[in-house]
Order: sequence, then C-alpha cells, then structure tokens
Amino acid sequence: MKKIITLLITYFALARNSYELLAAKSVDFETRIIGGHPAFTEQFPFAAAIEVQTPTSKFFCGGTLYGRQWIITAGQCVDGAILFTIHLGSISLEKEDSARLTLASSQYYLHPEYNAQTLDNDIGLIKLRMAIELTDFIKPIAALAFSDLPDQSYLRIIGWGQTSDSNPSLASQLQYVYVSTLSNQECRITYGNQLTDNMVCIEGNYNEGSCYGDTGSPLVDVYGKYELVHVGLASFVSGNGCESTDPSGYTRTYPYVNWIKNITSV
Repeated sequence: MKKIITLLITYFALARNSYELLAAKSVDFETRIIGGHPAFTEQFPFAAAIEVQTPTSKFFCGGTLYGRQWIITAGQCVDGAILFTIHLGSISLEKEDSARLTLASSQYYLHPEYNAQTLDNDIGLIKLRMAIELTDFIKPIAALAFSDLPDQSYLRIIGWGQTSDSNPSLASQLQYVYVSTLSNQECRITYGNQLTDNMVCIEGNYNEGSCYGDTGSPLVDVYGKYELVHVGLASFVSGNGCESTDPSGYTRTYPYVNWIKNITSV
C-alpha cells in the first residue's frame, strides 16, 4: 500500500489558490507548525488528518474529533467539498499504524455567515457516516471553550503542516508547540481592520506558529490537570511566509459554541 504521506503531499500540491485576505498584508489560504515538537502516541487522541476533495482540487486540512460522529475544522476546508477522507488514531501520516481509523464522508455544515474573502466565521463541521468506537488512541476533545480567550493566554497548537517555508512537504508526524495569544488591537497592526472579534492571533517565543497544511487544526487550552479544551482553529498565516515574525491567525471557538452544539446535539 502506498504511504499516506505521498498522497497527502500530492493533495497539498493541488491546493487552492491563496486569498488576498486582509488590507495590510496578504494571507495564505492554508496554514504549518513552525518550531514544533513531535507529539507522542495518545497525547492528542482527538487530532484528525483530513484529505479534502472538491470538484477541481484536492488538499489537506486538520481537524478535531468532537463527540463520536463529528469533526470540527475550518470553513475553508469544507466549502465546496465533495468528499472527505479522515484519519484518526495515529500521529503519523507515513507509517503503517494498526491504531489508525480511516473514514470517508461527504456531509458537512459550513457556518452560514462564513466569508471566503475575509475568512470571518471560518468554521465548519464534518459529520461522520456513523458514530465511531472510541479507543485509547481515538477520543473526542474534552470540551469546547467555556469563555472568550484573554490576551496573553498560554496555549498549544498542533498540526501536520509544513515545518519550514523552504520544504513544501507535510510533517510525517503530528507536531505541537506552545504559543500565546495577542490582543486584537496589537494584531491589527499586522493584518488591518478586517481582523474581526471572531479571530485571534497567536505567536511563540521563538517565532513558532502554524503553516501550510495546519488549517482547521485546533488551538487548545488545559482545563484542570489533564483535560484539553478546544478554544480555536487555524485559519490563516501571513503572506510574508510561515517563518516570518508575523503572528498566525485563528478562529475563536467561543463565539460558535452554541452553533456547534445546535448542529451536533453533543
């Protein structure tokens, strides 16, 4: 069987064109984890690797298992899609893994106020064809955001996206890194007034952030000692490159909690 990573790199090469998103700077359509660390087995059992097919292209996104039948991802990852191939249970895109569960779906829900030009309300849901059996390697995210994110929150991002601007390949193993949120006032210095209150910017101490292939992947906070909470999802990066000092852009989860729960009944 061909390695999954070969297929995903092909999908990435056929990805959609970048949007000329915000007034101050252009923003690339898909997003990476720059400066990340390899995740270990069972560390993020809710992580989903998604191959997206539209009538004209194929590309890669990340997502989050929610309940036993839903994937939370970016609106741009579901907009116009005709088929999703979803991989759960494995941190690797490349190695054979008996824990991996591969599913197909074509049913999705795009936020009704999603704006493809500005990426406002950039959130969508994929419904799996049936509820899945949970394992030690496949578990849903513990909870959705309980409140809006304070500035300077210390969080984690994960994803299989590019690890550098010079290497277009996806990471073969899931990556994670610690980041902090910026105030929207500060982030508008980079991205202009089209940065809405539904968005949040993040940056690491040493230029860590998201990149191509990370779109839809979660931004998570720790509740108590062990539970990880979904507080955002990767939406855009600067047109200056993933390794620039510009912050990465995420969709906040909290404004959409009611919408997610109304659709999923979870």
